[in-house]
Amino acid sequence: MRTPLNAKTVALANLKGGAGKSTTTINLAVVAENQGIPTAIIDIDPEQQASARWKDGRSMPRPEVLSAVYTRLPQGVTDAERAQADLILIDCPALVPAITAEAIKIADLVLVPCRTTVQDLQFLPTTVDIAADKQKPAVVLLNAVEAQLKETEQARAFIKSRGFALAPVSLSKAVAYHRSITAGLGVTEFEPNGKAAQEILSLLDWISRLLHLSNARLVDEPTN
Repeated sequence: MRTPLNAKTVALANLKGGAGKSTTTINLAVVAENQGIPTAIIDIDPEQQASARWKDGRSMPRPEVLSAVYTRLPQGVTDAERAQADLILIDCPALVPAITAEAIKIADLVLVPCRTTVQDLQFLPTTVDIAADKQKPAVVLLNAVEAQLKETEQARAFIKSRGFALAPVSLSKAVAYHRSITAGLGVTEFEPNGKAAQEILSLLDWISRLLHLSNARLVDEPTN
């Protein structure tokens, strides 16, 4: 008989609203599940519940999406592990540092989706500081990137100047991200050969290597 190892947990956090936390969470969960990594989302956003609402419109049972009160987040992680998750993605709210801090406290990795606007970049230090306070690694993920715009290079320069870690993968403004969520899908299901699907696959590959995940994260259970 085989049993899963303890799940790896990623908090998708940014105190700025509209940064792409839920979109990234949902798409990572779908592609991980489809690549053989059992995955669960814990939605702790008390206002938006974007991941939970996406799940309501989805016909397929996985990935599992759990809604949890942030004060009972450890129980939510236990519930996700009981649902056989090897990877747990925590979808954090905007503008509520206390809730974000609780998610970061239990995370193995803090992924900070961020658009390239000045307004978005201004929120980065506060979010990264929470991770530093909890002694957790935080990595900025540039989102809604338009490669030819000067704002993109300015954003990268700002992140580098502050000494923040930057993911080697970025996400574009491909419309498939929004259309797939409306359809209750991830981009790898909605448009498997599209640009967005390739971006999410690359992001999962990077996270998998960083957290030592694979689609065979199972160990033999001792026999009596």
